[in-house]
Amino acid sequence: MTKKQIFSLFIAANFLLVSCSSSSSSKKKTVAAQRAVETREYAVDTKSLMQSSIGTFQDLGFTIDTISEEFGLITASKVEKPKKKKKSDAEKALSALAIVAVLWWVINSDGDDDKGSSGGGGGTTTVVKDYKLTATLTVKAISETEPLSSLRVNFGGGKRERSIEFFKKFFAAIDKSLFLDDNLDQAKEIDLEIDN
Repeated sequence: MTKKQIFSLFIAANFLLVSCSSSSSSKKKTVAAQRAVETREYAVDTKSLMQSSIGTFQDLGFTIDTISEEFGLITASKVEKPKKKKKSDAEKALSALAIVAVLWWVINSDGDDDKGSSGGGGGTTTVVKDYKLTATLTVKAISETEPLSSLRVNFGGGKRERSIEFFKKFFAAIDKSLFLDDNLDQAKEIDLEIDN
């Protein structure tokens, strides 16, 4: 095989691997299913839910950008550095195959194929920028007679896996915050009864 044939085979194998690995079979959720993931109801007043939400955003590393108690709106953002993607087994195997092919080509090269080439293959530099995660939260009172509020969070800035992870962490933190607030209030009431 000539150098050009080996190089063409190498390029074809890389193209095949990249095209197979980049196809995704993720399905889009319906609007109703997405809202079910984004929305929760709590048996607390809107002010308490807003305070817990602010604390939760801060605990998760977000910076509060906007707060409007009148409209029950909070916007927050967070800048993250991208994490390096782990290679799949197929990508590792293809990389090993590519290294073997290049080494074979170098060892078996007689140096006559590319006499007219000028070399100087200026490499390309890939720059991966930080990306911004954003979240918008709205709190609404559901009932005027009892403390019952609805919380809806919109999350942007990532793939579906990242948004699912965000919702799990966010609502777990809200639940903990409200649980602690409720138990702290009960403990204060008990202390007041004992003091009297």
